[in-house]
Amino acid sequence: VVVGAGDGPLGNLGTGALAPGVAGLSLGTSGALRLVVDGPYADPSRRLFCYALADDRWVVGTAISNGGAVVRWARDVFAADRPGAPTPHPPEAEPEVTDAEVLELAADIAPGCEGLVMLPFLLAERGPLWDADVRGAFLGIRQHHTRGHFIRAAVEGVAFQLATILDGLDEVTPVTSIRGTGGVFRSELWRQVVAGALGRPLTITAGAEGSALGAAALGLYAVHGADTLEGALETLAPGLLGEGDPDGTIVASEADSAAYRAARSSARGRLRDLTAAAELLAGTVTQD
Repeated sequence: VVVGAGDGPLGNLGTGALAPGVAGLSLGTSGALRLVVDGPYADPSRRLFCYALADDRWVVGTAISNGGAVVRWARDVFAADRPGAPTPHPPEAEPEVTDAEVLELAADIAPGCEGLVMLPFLLAERGPLWDADVRGAFLGIRQHHTRGHFIRAAVEGVAFQLATILDGLDEVTPVTSIRGTGGVFRSELWRQVVAGALGRPLTITAGAEGSALGAAALGLYAVHGADTLEGALETLAPGLLGEGDPDGTIVASEADSAAYRAARSSARGRLRDLTAAAELLAGTVTQD
């Protein structure tokens, strides 16, 4: 019997994010960003958590609740008039309009969405905020903004939230590159926005599902089928550890990053106040 690991650290192994400074990114309905280190790490700010992978390999990082599901919501809201768009009832109905078709609406919008920012908190957020009450919002709306702006702002909002995880990881070990996996990366827009928001070379890995491949590699290593985790991975997925080409990486401007973070910081308190006021007016709370 081989003691395995959680799907998070196995995802790092399965995508080849093992070397110092190489972070593993998984992005689907939700998302996560993690880094392999050589010993356990306790984040003094409690933004990140730590898992065991092997005796000398530990994985530090965290996950966000609001990933690709945010853009799926934007599709349902802002593309409801498109042929094949889903209707509210029944909720389980599969829409004919695809995510790719909706993302085309945002393809020509410039990075930064001309000042439109989305705080992508449709669900209670996990790391690094750990806030069950945070609310989402669009900020900076102007008359010239189109639905393409709103859809791109949803993509950028998710990407910049991932960038806040990167800030914490940089304090552990400076992140030099990122290896990503997930269905959203079939979209060129997603690839460009995430690479730009994170500001590091981004390699998208293909092939087997990362965590499953990681489990197989860990098992092979544990039964001495390979001398190292890297060797086990190379045996099962030859070439996966090859270097990606960073030449096409887009780097977001510092102005865009600063605008998002400033908006997120200033809006959280206001949104919480608005929620409390709405509950008070609705009679759902009692004022002392």
